[in-house]
Amino acid sequence: MITQKRRAGKLFIFLFLISLLLSYIGIFSIENSTIMPNYFIALIISFIIANQANLNLYRLLFIGLGVDILAGQLIGQYALIFITIYIFDLLIKKIFVIKYNKQEESLSAALILLSFIILWITSKNYEIFIPFKTLLFQSVLTFITYLIFRVIINKYISR
Repeated sequence: MITQKRRAGKLFIFLFLISLLLSYIGIFSIENSTIMPNYFIALIISFIIANQANLNLYRLLFIGLGVDILAGQLIGQYALIFITIYIFDLLIKKIFVIKYNKQEESLSAALILLSFIILWITSKNYEIFIPFKTLLFQSVLTFITYLIFRVIINKYISR
């Protein structure tokens, strides 16, 4: 059990560094950098849904502030997003019984949409123009990234 938590922690740090690297490097077929997937949201959602990295509100606050600083975003924006994702996931899992992969995928899609709505609202409040259509396309790419992270987590943790 302890070794599994350590493995999950090491995997989280590794995937966080990969996400940081990928957020600065573009994908070859995508020319516009504003429609890149949000790797950090996909990473946090995949670990919260998998319940592997022992994430709590304090850790998510510090991770969010770190992402804000490293990604050059508004301070507190990602911290708010990560904490909202955590609380929403906790409430949904208290209300509903989630047993199947399709239910987890639906929950993760809802969490991704919620996080991009928060991203859009906070950007609107600070008069940073991000078109809503761009955020929707970015959320679809983030969902695909989430699925990739989920496969990596399941393969690595189950070994």
